[in-house]
Amino acid sequence: MLARASYRWITVFVAILLLISLSAFFRSWENSSSRYKPSLLINSRKGPVPPAKPIIDFWAKWTKTFDKARPAIEKIEVENIASKDGSDEANGERKPSSSSLGLSEEQIHYLHKAHKIVLSQLRRSDKDLRNATARLYSGKGIVTVAGGQYMPTAIVSIRMLRKTGSKLPVQVFLQSQKEYEPEICESVLPALNAECFVIESYLPKKSPIKVTHYQLKAMAIIFSSFREVVFLDSDCIALHDPAELLDSEPYKSKGLVTWPDYWINTEDPVFYEIAGLGDLPPGMPARSRESGQLLVNKDPHLPSLILAAYYNVFGPDYYYPIFSQGVDGMGDKETFLAGAVVLGLPYYAVQEHLGPIGYMQSNKEFKGGAMVQYHAGDEYAALQAAAHNSTAAAERKKPRPSFFHANVPKMNLAQLLNLPLLFDPTVKLKNDEMPKGVRIWGPAESNVNSLGRDIEKEVWQEMLDSGCELQFVFKDWKDATKVCERGREHWREVFEKAPKGLSGIV
Repeated sequence: MLARASYRWITVFVAILLLISLSAFFRSWENSSSRYKPSLLINSRKGPVPPAKPIIDFWAKWTKTFDKARPAIEKIEVENIASKDGSDEANGERKPSSSSLGLSEEQIHYLHKAHKIVLSQLRRSDKDLRNATARLYSGKGIVTVAGGQYMPTAIVSIRMLRKTGSKLPVQVFLQSQKEYEPEICESVLPALNAECFVIESYLPKKSPIKVTHYQLKAMAIIFSSFREVVFLDSDCIALHDPAELLDSEPYKSKGLVTWPDYWINTEDPVFYEIAGLGDLPPGMPARSRESGQLLVNKDPHLPSLILAAYYNVFGPDYYYPIFSQGVDGMGDKETFLAGAVVLGLPYYAVQEHLGPIGYMQSNKEFKGGAMVQYHAGDEYAALQAAAHNSTAAAERKKPRPSFFHANVPKMNLAQLLNLPLLFDPTVKLKNDEMPKGVRIWGPAESNVNSLGRDIEKEVWQEMLDSGCELQFVFKDWKDATKVCERGREHWREVFEKAPKGLSGIV
């Protein structure tokens, strides 16, 4: 009897230990966002998320307006790239660019005439747009554009997002059905609280309006079901939970927050004539904008997003040259601020200069690879305090880093491993010897000093974890060979042997 009772107690004890172990395991797996576990995933949907019909109908009306507002002139060619002189010192308020495309009076007339069609329709639709915002959109979330070579990059970015503890849902927009990857969209992304949408499914099938590349960003934001959006390029990493930016000033009162680029503004001053404003409006930031990250509330900024979409739809032929005049980064980056300025809607332009990230090559030349953008809330609070207190102005601290935009090269492991940039280009190869691997974002101590963490090592860990498990899944990697093996070799060379003599900068 005693032996039987003892056996029962032992059995109960072992069962309890097993339950505790299983509970700990699932808690650990649930909290871990850094590893894809296909055996534990349940596919609840086949195919991309169907487009919402009310948004399709809403956009169909604006597509017709855009088609009527097609500029009746030839494509604008940039013959002389605008000057970026003064970029390093660019602070404070924007001044008219000294460069000009030299557009004729006739070209300006037709651009203004077309622009006025959209502007008039927006003003007539003011009440309808307010109702549409309440009817079509709700909640907060993150929007990104991926597909093709940008899908592996987006996976890394989203996994890094989850490491911040962010619970914000993510909507991943693809240009077309051709970019849809079933295993990624139906298993990998749902495990990260993310879903796939296809932009072309929102567009009228017979529409003459076609969009690609830079033009996709504005479309993705408008087609997203979120009312409050954190837009992140697929190569942009959130360094903290971006939800805190949506819950604080200046976003709460402005509804649109943009960040600076490297250069001074270079838009042709004629834009303000085209837009019906006459001259450059006061208060605009001296630096051009960088749209790898953007905060926008569709209430009140749905009209400015529609106007930004118009600038993007006709961007490659007209508005990209007008906004940038051939300067590096020419694309959608100025369109979101322009939409708000033309409509007189509030916005906040972060002033803190971005932090360039890279490494010093053996030939002593700096090689850039990423940029850091800083906390809008920190800056806004400091500026408000400084405006009322001279001591606060003197003691103003640098805002915290918020975003890490790894724009060149992208965080696509298969492509990265084929780039000479990943190795010290001044080291000559001997026979089949592997060139010396380098940290392209600078040494660990530089990362830690500027960001509080070794961001390059973290990203490489995520690239390896996802890359090794999905190397035969990504469409973009169908012709790649030994991605995991070569990636691990680079890891051992760079992060375990810790090469010296290569320095980075922020």
